[in-house]
Amino acid sequence: MKLVKNAISSEWKKTFNDNVDYLNGLETRVDQKNKATNSRIDNLVLQSGGDSPNEVVDARTNASGEKYATLRARLNAGEQLTEQELVEVNRLITDQSEQIGQLEKTIQELYDGNGGVIDIYVSADQGNDTTADGTESKPFKTIQAAINSLPLLSTTKFYIYVEPGVYLEDVVISNITSGQLEIVATNLSVVDASVGDTGVFVRSVLFIDCGMYCAVRGFTQTDVANSPKRFIYFHGAMYGAADRCRAVQNTKNIYGYTAFGWERCVSGSIIRCHVSNQYYALKGAFGTGVRISDVVSGTENNIVYRSEGSIIYRSAGASISGTTMESKTYGGQVFV
Repeated sequence: MKLVKNAISSEWKKTFNDNVDYLNGLETRVDQKNKATNSRIDNLVLQSGGDSPNEVVDARTNASGEKYATLRARLNAGEQLTEQELVEVNRLITDQSEQIGQLEKTIQELYDGNGGVIDIYVSADQGNDTTADGTESKPFKTIQAAINSLPLLSTTKFYIYVEPGVYLEDVVISNITSGQLEIVATNLSVVDASVGDTGVFVRSVLFIDCGMYCAVRGFTQTDVANSPKRFIYFHGAMYGAADRCRAVQNTKNIYGYTAFGWERCVSGSIIRCHVSNQYYALKGAFGTGVRISDVVSGTENNIVYRSEGSIIYRSAGASISGTTMESKTYGGQVFV
């Protein structure tokens, strides 16, 4: 049984598979030698007639053509070699058993059928992507490295806590299914996005085909000139939530730039966010139902609500404005 694809390190997986290959090859060689020995003995007993010197001499030659002084010496050498190989096989079996135990433990942690919660930490100042294990004492340096440490399939709820700092990243979370996944600023409890920057600056975050509740909380938009023309975007997510995020860098001249977007999602929402000076402040596309909270604020946007074949439910109490309040295409709707 080889390991083909999982979230365990490639180095450990290679060692495991090399051992499996070695065991398989060793078993084949032992079988070949046993067959050769049996063939020689059959030849000696059945063909020699009991008194043929040619057959006796032939019996002192092993399958590799190596000659021994006596038949006993040849048989003893074969037995000793087989014993050595059995010792090696037993050692490898013991080693494999230990590795299988480790594998079972890792699988239990990553694919915990009972769910559970795992916290992972990121720090631009204190983190190190090479030595990190995701704990507070050994955090990742980049958000993407923390995302890459996650299994593709799990029932665990993951919370990635990001310390204040500048993260010039275009974070992509793709094809992950877990109990829940939230990327959260560690200072979220004191953040008010309507008043000022949150302290956690990120260029963009994109969720793609993630089958669970996804959320981004407490992020501030930055470096829009080098961005992929989006800030927080959910594409094909089960549910996408944006909370206490701030987008105020001017993107009005970046055609199609979307501060907050939901495309082909089951549903999504935005709450306590501030959005100003954006080309598209809020966009729903192709089947997504998006709910806009009454505590979403912002001014001077080009287009506030952009609906492309989707339904946007906006609260009448939301204090967000722009040159064009609603833009609809492909049968999109905006309801108050």
